[in-house]
Amino acid sequence: MAKRDEAGHKTLADAVRELIGTEDNRRNVHKLLGLEVEPELPPTLASLLEAIGKAGRDETP
Repeated sequence: MAKRDEAGHKTLADAVRELIGTEDNRRNVHKLLGLEVEPELPPTLASLLEAIGKAGRDETP
């Protein structure tokens, strides 16, 4: 996945990931966009999603 577009700016996907990277920001974005906040995931699913996210961030181009 490209980390920068042709003009050298962050991709939209990376900007959104950064914006929702913390729980506080995630809740604020949900509220601002009028989205329903889902209940917290069980620990096993949360750790699986974290591992997937980490693997995606560690991927080299």
